[in-house]
Amino acid sequence: LTLEAQTIARACGKNHLHNLEPEDLCALSIEAAAMAGVPLAGTNWVPGQGGF
Repeated sequence: LTLEAQTIARACGKNHLHNLEPEDLCALSIEAAAMAGVPLAGTNWVPGQGGF
């Protein structure tokens, strides 16, 4: 899991996992997006925060 997280950080152009920002994250399902408060992948929509 640690190596995967480091790979994600590097793919976002960050040199350390702690440098990830909320804007770097997205969710792959509506449920995960709603629980984490991050956009659904491929959209700017955050379920449960109004708007469509």
